[in-house]
This record gives sequence, structure tokens and C-alpha cells, in this order.
Amino acid sequence: MGISPGSPVMQGLKSFWQRPEGTVGKIALVIACLAAGYGFVQLLPWLIAAATDTLHLVLLIGGILVGVFILTDRRVRTLAKLVFQSAMRYLTGLFIELDPIGILKNYIAEMKKNLAVMDEQLGNLNGSIRTLQNQIDTNQKEAEHSLALANQADKKLAAPGLAPLEQQQFMSAKITNQRHAASLIGINKSLTDLRNKLQILYDQLIRWRATAEFQVTDKENRVSEEEMRRKALKKAYSVFQAAKKIFRGDPVANQIYDQTLEYLANDAGQMLGEMEDFNRLANKLMTNMDLETGAINDEAVKQLNEFQQKLLPAAPSGTVQAGAGSPDVSTAAGRKDDYSDLIR
Repeated sequence: MGISPGSPVMQGLKSFWQRPEGTVGKIALVIACLAAGYGFVQLLPWLIAAATDTLHLVLLIGGILVGVFILTDRRVRTLAKLVFQSAMRYLTGLFIELDPIGILKNYIAEMKKNLAVMDEQLGNLNGSIRTLQNQIDTNQKEAEHSLALANQADKKLAAPGLAPLEQQQFMSAKITNQRHAASLIGINKSLTDLRNKLQILYDQLIRWRATAEFQVTDKENRVSEEEMRRKALKKAYSVFQAAKKIFRGDPVANQIYDQTLEYLANDAGQMLGEMEDFNRLANKLMTNMDLETGAINDEAVKQLNEFQQKLLPAAPSGTVQAGAGSPDVSTAAGRKDDYSDLIR
């Protein structure tokens, strides 16, 4: 089942130009037309000069044909339309994202301005109704006065002994006042009908005005609510962002942090390796030194013993008594033990 353009469903849908991006698109088109006009004025001398030259003229005609093809080709126009609408929708989205509360407040201010205009027009309409009523009252009084004059002229005509000229004058006055009263009564009837219609319209507009004021107040309260909610959410979101930065971290900062830890680990490993290598080398050197020192000590003891033996005089064999210790031998032995203890 098809939907006709005049159906309520289609009437409820807004075209591109009726949506916010359409307004931005109109402004962009006006700016583009102004820029195109300025560019054409700037290129006009060159176009005139190009028309005088054959080669330039051919190029100009070719450019015009390409431009005509672009403008007349449906696919190109559809593509340009889609690109233009997408660009305007993107720009509108950026503006709405930057200041959504400001847009709502501007909308409320525009509604209040229209409400003020409505109040002014209602005042003018009420003034018109009052003016009509005053005119109706004036006409009514004047019509009553004319009828009174006509009745008075009729009484005069009924009086006996009037001259023909007086009868003619009174008759003319009676007819004139009657016509004047009838005219005023007809005007009052039309004005009364108009006043009644305007009064009905005024009463209806007063109800509409109350409804419009309620809508403005309701939207203003909604905007205030959204503003407070947005402020609270922004504060909460700032805390959330800080927590998210702590948990997730900045990718660049995380990379620098990881590289720093890696450098510290490598540097610590390098220093520990160098110290371990030096420790192994030092242990080896100390072991060699201990061995060499022990060998040197043994050699020194041996040499001292030999030197001691050389220093001791040779004792006769017959003079040495068994069991009787020679003091020289004892002294020598004691000296040998002293040297050994000293070296050791």
C-alpha cells in the first residue's frame, strides 16, 4: 500500500531543508553563491580576453560543455547532493555537540520572543475589538438620534396648518433621518458580526496563548533539568575519565613507562653482570694470590731452615752425652722454632 504525499505520515516527516542541517545548508549555499559571484566578477576580464583568442575560446567552450554535463547529469547531481547533505549534517552535528545546552536555550529564547509577539498581536486584536465596539455604540446612538429626529419630523407632519414648503422640509428630514438610521443599523449589524467573530478568535487565541506559555515553561524547565543533569554528568564523567586514565593510561605514557622499565631492567642486569664477572675474576685472583703466598711461605721456611743449618757450628761427636742436652743445641733448636713461628 503506497503512501501519498498528502497523507499524515508524509506530512509528519521533515525534508532535508526543514531539519537543522538544512538551515546550515542554506547558509552554506548563500555563502557559496556569493563566492561564486565574486569569482565570476574577478574572472570576467579574463573571460572577455579569452573570447578574443581562438585557442582560449575553444578551451572556454570545452569547459562550459563539461560544466553543463556535470550540471545536467543526474548521477553527478545526486552525488553532489548527497555529499552536500552529508557535509552539512556533519557540520550541524559538530555544532550541536559543542554546545547542546546553548542551542536549547536559544530555542527557548526564540519561543519567548514569539510569545511576546503573540501578546503584542493579541493586544492589537483586543484594541481592534474595542474600537469596533466603540464604533458600534456610536453608530447605535447616532441611529437612535436619527430615528428620534424622524419621529419628531413625523409628528410635525401630523400637525394641522402646515404650509406645503414646511411639509416638504419635514418629509425630507424624516426620510433622510430614517435612511441614515437604517444605514447605521446595517453598518452596526455588519460590525457586530465582525466583532463577534473577532471576539471568538480572540478567546481562542487566549487559550492558545495559555497553552503556548505552558509549553514554553515546560520546555524551559526541561532545559534547566538537562543543564543541571549535564553539569552533574560532566563532573562525574571527569572523575570517570581520571579513573580511566589511571587504569588504562595514556598509550604514549604507557609506552614511555614500559621503555623506562625495560631500560632500568637492562641497566640493572648489565651492572649485576659486570659485578658478577668482576667477582669471579677477583675470586680467581685472590685464590691465585693465596696459593702463591702459601708457596712463598713454604719456600721461605725451607730457605731459613737451610740457612740456620749453615749458621750452626758442627759439634764433635764424642763430647755429646746422651741424655745431656747441649745448651747450644737447645738454643739452636729454640731459635729454629722461633724462626718457624715468626715466619708462620
